[in-house]
Amino acid sequence: MLIGITGNPKADKAAPSATVTTTATATHEATASTPPSVGKVAADGFPGDGTYVVGSDIKPGTYRSDGPQGGLITSCYWARLSSTSGEVNDIIANGATSGQTTVTIAATDKAFTSTGCKAWKKTG
Repeated sequence: MLIGITGNPKADKAAPSATVTTTATATHEATASTPPSVGKVAADGFPGDGTYVVGSDIKPGTYRSDGPQGGLITSCYWARLSSTSGEVNDIIANGATSGQTTVTIAATDKAFTSTGCKAWKKTG
């Protein structure tokens, strides 16, 4: 009895695979949600996410947000700040809400920050 192998044994081995590298260039266009640039004071409102310097980025006054941005974001956090150092003791007042909220930013506040909020509109 004869047992034999048919075919080319080298052909059964996997051929080397090719590696493809793709490079993409991302671009960013300024939109209405881009925070104001330094020196440009927003007169009627500002986007919901960011830290804004009072007098440079935003004017003092009363602002309203319709609340959280929605989807997975269920809370709108805001804080009036005495400094932008990032220290907890910089917080003058803060809050987190699941609905519409109104905040009065004083001329003596140094900055205002919010996260997860819809846009703030000036009401007074």
